[in-house]
Amino acid sequence: MEEDEQVDTFDYFNTDIKLLALHIVLESFYRGQNTFSLDQFLKGDYWKIEEIADEIKDTNDYGSVEDLVLQQVIQMIKDLNIGKIVRVSVKDLSNLADKVIREAVEEKNGTENEVMMYSAYIDEIYKLKSLKDAQRLDMKDFHTEKWDRIDFTKDDFHRHIQYLSQTGSSFIEFEVEFDKKGPIEANDAIDDYIDNFSEDQFIEKKPVYRQKRFYFSKQIENFVEYIKRFPLIDGNMNIPFSSLSEQDFEVVKVLSYLERQKRLKVRNWNDTELWNVKFHKLPITVASLFGQEDTKEVEKIDSKEEIKLNLSFSLQTGTMILTDTNGIEYKIKVQGQVQKEVLRVVFQHPKNTYGEWSLYDISETLGGNDVNEIAVKNAIYQFNKKVKLTIPQVENLFELTKHSARLDPKYISVS
Repeated sequence: MEEDEQVDTFDYFNTDIKLLALHIVLESFYRGQNTFSLDQFLKGDYWKIEEIADEIKDTNDYGSVEDLVLQQVIQMIKDLNIGKIVRVSVKDLSNLADKVIREAVEEKNGTENEVMMYSAYIDEIYKLKSLKDAQRLDMKDFHTEKWDRIDFTKDDFHRHIQYLSQTGSSFIEFEVEFDKKGPIEANDAIDDYIDNFSEDQFIEKKPVYRQKRFYFSKQIENFVEYIKRFPLIDGNMNIPFSSLSEQDFEVVKVLSYLERQKRLKVRNWNDTELWNVKFHKLPITVASLFGQEDTKEVEKIDSKEEIKLNLSFSLQTGTMILTDTNGIEYKIKVQGQVQKEVLRVVFQHPKNTYGEWSLYDISETLGGNDVNEIAVKNAIYQFNKKVKLTIPQVENLFELTKHSARLDPKYISVS
């Protein structure tokens, strides 16, 4: 690849299963671990999607889904400058051979394709053992872990384990020499993506194999509804990897957002069977996950009661303060950068604040190409949802049309 060629890394963040792989790699970096096995990246049922297997058969680029995953993870590490692949290895060759032969014998009524599959496995193992026998002639240390392990470079491993990866994922490992800056920059890139994702900047960029992408606030609502089925003990909950296949929310992004907002802690991204999650605020509600207060005062207010609010916004703290005529003060922490900038524009000149705003004008003020009209509209929509969570009787603080927005006069008390 030419040095000046731009690598498109967007999908590493935009697709949950790839973002999970990135989390696993970065978690290991911060914990001082640099060796990974292929089965670490095969969580949940995502890779059982029929379309993926069909595409692999059609293209012949990969020997199996597992082969695809291994190559994707290695490519991700390269593209994001996380580090260099020191080796790709097949370990414990003897036990791997026993496993494959045992499975082949137990397959009593195998189809022709299954017979061919096991033949391919055994053929690759035979060739690997022959290569290893040749290497052993030059080995001086007979007690090293390398005795029953065969190493390849990132460029030549594929032709040796193209099919074997399907049944031997736990026997295939790779070692990474981490870059000093790359992993930190990749973690910062996750921050940037999640910030924009939470503002619905990528609402139109639906990942492959996903039926649709919901607005972020709706994803949080769907997530809260989903986790009601699991027991909660002292704030701890086990969320299964099967959640990766849920269509109503994107679990890795939702957990990433909530962890970065300190609403919860995922103990190990690279866990087995499930994620153990510690929620920091109980009870778990949509409001609590957005960092809003479920105050008793709000609960007691009749939703039909009219409310008038004085508004003030501080860009420095990113806080909107809404004070009603009874002196009750509501503080909303605005977390998304686009939301902050939109509110800055609206509140910059008080004489213009309460008039009708063209979404195009706001967009142009914020740079046009950087923040388009859709982004402005989504930011206002999300802010309306936050206000609604904090003050239930305020249906929409901003009135939104296709091309304009204005603060709804029925909720505003201009002092």
